[in-house]
Amino acid sequence: MPKSALIDGDGSLSEDPAVLYGPYSAEGPRDHTKGSGAIRAFGEHKGSGLAFICELLGGALTGTGATSPDRRFANGMLAIYIDPKVVDASRFFDGEISRYVDFIRATRTVSGGDPVLIPGDPERKMRADRTKNGVPLPDDTWAAIVNTAREVGVSEVSIQRATQ
Repeated sequence: MPKSALIDGDGSLSEDPAVLYGPYSAEGPRDHTKGSGAIRAFGEHKGSGLAFICELLGGALTGTGATSPDRRFANGMLAIYIDPKVVDASRFFDGEISRYVDFIRATRTVSGGDPVLIPGDPERKMRADRTKNGVPLPDDTWAAIVNTAREVGVSEVSIQRATQ
């Protein structure tokens, strides 16, 4: 857990998952009812507001619940679908998206810091890298894949071609 990602029942910041689950063994089940803490909202005041409304929409509105101490442990799922063609026939939204992305990308960075990113940028960068250079795998994972290929009858020529 990242430092200070959790808060315990006494208000102290923590990264110990036992704050959420109470005592547990490495291979034992986790029981959220035994913990005394919570995951802190990211993003300070905006993050806490987002977390608040998400809990109400995904918990209370879906019937999963947000307050009952004996509620089942689940992620309530609420989806709201908006068709831009219906609510934005003039296509103002398309241009506004482009302008906003440009505005955010033009933000000055912290001195010596990384460039400002928008959601999806790290994933696009990783995809381009993996497309160009492949997906890195631990040696034992690759060996298991090769062994399985042999077991199911993949030709040695095909296996050798894949390892180059």
